[in-house]
Amino acid sequence: MKKILAALCLAVSFTLQHFITFKYVCQTDERWPTFYGFPFVQSTDHSWIFSMSGDLFIKGFIGNILFLGLFFYGVIYLLGIAKHKICKIISKSVIIILCIFSLVFIYFEITVFDWRLEWDHDNFKMNYYQQDLDCEKTFKFFD
Repeated sequence: MKKILAALCLAVSFTLQHFITFKYVCQTDERWPTFYGFPFVQSTDHSWIFSMSGDLFIKGFIGNILFLGLFFYGVIYLLGIAKHKICKIISKSVIIILCIFSLVFIYFEITVFDWRLEWDHDNFKMNYYQQDLDCEKTFKFFD
């Protein structure tokens, strides 16, 4: 149970902070928000209203948490089967420290940023603009 909670805590933190993400930037004549998510589109850097708010797409957010949660659970499981006692102590300490940092990141992200919750991004290229858009998708790691 501890491994599952640690994996979910790390997954939520990595998802909210855009540590591992795709960045979608669309070139238009208007100021558009940047869309983020790995592997699913989950949020914007700001909303259409003002810069300290953002749209959080629940469907993509849950999908990303499940994807990264399974990844982190696998990593934690592999670290847990280490035979050497010092390796187990070091891996448990690193996991605990990362979980503490993750909880701090989650707290700041929830309290500082004003999220508007939406179910899905509704194919953001077609529903928010009348013309065909040129959107660039780039992979960001700890951006």
